[in-house]
Amino acid sequence: MKKVSIPPPPSAGLSRRAFLRWTARLALVAGVGIAFDGRNNLVVEKLHLPFTDLPRPFRGFTIAQISDLHASYWVGRDYLEEVVQRVNRLSADLVVVTGDIITGSTNAFIKRWLPGDSRGYTDMAAEVLSQLTAPRRLAVLGNHDQGEGLQASNYLVQRLENAGIPVLRNHHRAFRAGASRLYVAGTDDVWYTSNLKRSLAGIPDGAFTILLSHSPDILNDVRKEMDIRLLLCGHTHGGQVNLPWITSRIMPITNPVRYLSGLVREPWGYTYVNRGIGTLVFPFRIMAPPEITRITLVKA
Repeated sequence: MKKVSIPPPPSAGLSRRAFLRWTARLALVAGVGIAFDGRNNLVVEKLHLPFTDLPRPFRGFTIAQISDLHASYWVGRDYLEEVVQRVNRLSADLVVVTGDIITGSTNAFIKRWLPGDSRGYTDMAAEVLSQLTAPRRLAVLGNHDQGEGLQASNYLVQRLENAGIPVLRNHHRAFRAGASRLYVAGTDDVWYTSNLKRSLAGIPDGAFTILLSHSPDILNDVRKEMDIRLLLCGHTHGGQVNLPWITSRIMPITNPVRYLSGLVREPWGYTYVNRGIGTLVFPFRIMAPPEITRITLVKA
């Protein structure tokens, strides 16, 4: 009788290679889940900023800043309404929105991955922002707000101003308390039609001035003699996916290491870079949670 060889039974356990492969897959799925969930984990950052020349009536003046809403397919009404409710609970004297209110189709890549009607998102964002209850509200435009073209940006400005949110397009506003005044200037986006000189025109020398501009690259035009005490901006998303030693070196701004996010002390005052509310292209955030900022101005 011919002898038949019987193969050994398969091992019940995983091989080392299979184990590593499945571990990598599970880690990837977990990482995507964490990043996806991180896009909505709102953080309120609270700061007290001291100034030697702060006018007495404005000591304790509070500013709530939101930025980079990016109203789009991934950033919808429910989430933005939650943001507005959180802002309202801060009871700030002034709310500022520092640009990129919508996600404009600034290039073919975004048009492909974020299809949709930007006018519809504009209407939605303006309706939600109209629920802000602060006595003073201001906004500036970002690169996405202007990247859709003149007609779209003018429509956004119209909708915001109808919602009670004046848009500072290379212009300023003065807030009066008794005989004292605090000035807030704002510029268009630096990639498009920003004009810092025009935004400051008419502000008296030595006046306490806060500047709103979407991108920290407006700092290329800021001089100490302009009497700007505080610059509030966004644009960077804090990296959105903030990988140590990598993200801060590839952001599309002049000095990404210094201005990725947070507070920076300047020779003339402070810059604050807000991490933003929404996301761009993909709905992920890692080590860069969405942010509402509450700033209190105090006497040094």
